[in-house]
Amino acid sequence: MLTSPHLIEARERIQINGKPISKELFTKYFYETYNRLQSPTPPLRKVSPTSPCIPGYGRFIFLLAIHTFLSEGVDVAIIEVGIGGQYDSTNAVRKPVVCGIASLGIDHQALLGFTIESVAWHKAGIIKDNVPAFTVPQEDAAIEVIRSRAAERNAPVAITEPLPVGKYQLGIPGDHQRINAALAEALCREWIRIKTPDVDAAKVDSWVTKGIRLASWPGRSQTFVSPRHHNLTWHVDGAHTVESMTACAKWFAGERATWSGQSVLLFNAAHERSFDDLLQTLKKHAGKGEFVEAIFCPNLTSRADSQNSTVHKDEKLTQQHESARIWTELSGNTATKVFPNINAAVDYVESKYGSSNDAETHVLATGSLHLVGGVLDSAKGSI
Repeated sequence: MLTSPHLIEARERIQINGKPISKELFTKYFYETYNRLQSPTPPLRKVSPTSPCIPGYGRFIFLLAIHTFLSEGVDVAIIEVGIGGQYDSTNAVRKPVVCGIASLGIDHQALLGFTIESVAWHKAGIIKDNVPAFTVPQEDAAIEVIRSRAAERNAPVAITEPLPVGKYQLGIPGDHQRINAALAEALCREWIRIKTPDVDAAKVDSWVTKGIRLASWPGRSQTFVSPRHHNLTWHVDGAHTVESMTACAKWFAGERATWSGQSVLLFNAAHERSFDDLLQTLKKHAGKGEFVEAIFCPNLTSRADSQNSTVHKDEKLTQQHESARIWTELSGNTATKVFPNINAAVDYVESKYGSSNDAETHVLATGSLHLVGGVLDSAKGSI
């Protein structure tokens, strides 16, 4: 599977049998890909004579993933689009077995546009001629665009309804995961129908049941107890759009109902996103009970793999202080703190709310997958 972004290490983006490839394999295939692109023979087919030999980060990782999968002889590859679809490097896959479009929201506006119709147009760009496609319930305007683009390619498109409550045991918690699991089930069943049509239906049912039950996805609706402080529990979710923050807040509200301890918020939104809208959404749906303290920091960590080059280093931490001000206005709580990086924020949480303080404390870290990755690295040491 090719996925993005990574949380701690870049090799997480290329997985085989549910696990990131080893450091040795990543290094081996990285240099094979790099050296091949640099080699004068055979000559590269460039868009223009001035095009660089080495493509940008996302495109290079895509080439590296394809080279890895071919070299390792995988049976099936799940290729997740990076941004959008129409112009994403993964669209070089011209004849997939099946395509899927998950829940859409307004994101990456500079590339995808500011309307749901524009986002849907880009996302539906992955639909290929005569290749079946599946999506989930969307806004009517988005569904219309997806169906229109599918019709242009003579591709059948179906809408998967959320799984009924209780049909399967979900490995990833959160009511919204019934939507994602339904799409995953549809894609898997369609792949099996096309590629291995003679497999017994009961066997397929057992595979699907087991797969959904064992599914896990670090950084999404993830909970772990601090390995250093038994009374400190982290709840991390990379929600970064209004839609995903709604789902995250409802998930955390459900979690809150199962314990009586105090809650702390650790938040950051990437600079191009509306942290005002995200904080309002979180406050609206996070359920009863206040956060005793809200902590803000930029998406910066001490680990090289997790350095976010899209973040502008702001010595004054302007956005973080503005987020703290907005949170105080929304919640009435003046207990806020701002830190220059994720490591410092985690250190503060552990020193103040760790096991020297016997109170049970639950920390929600959300607003960005880069933040979640830094928290997993600093507070847990792994994904």
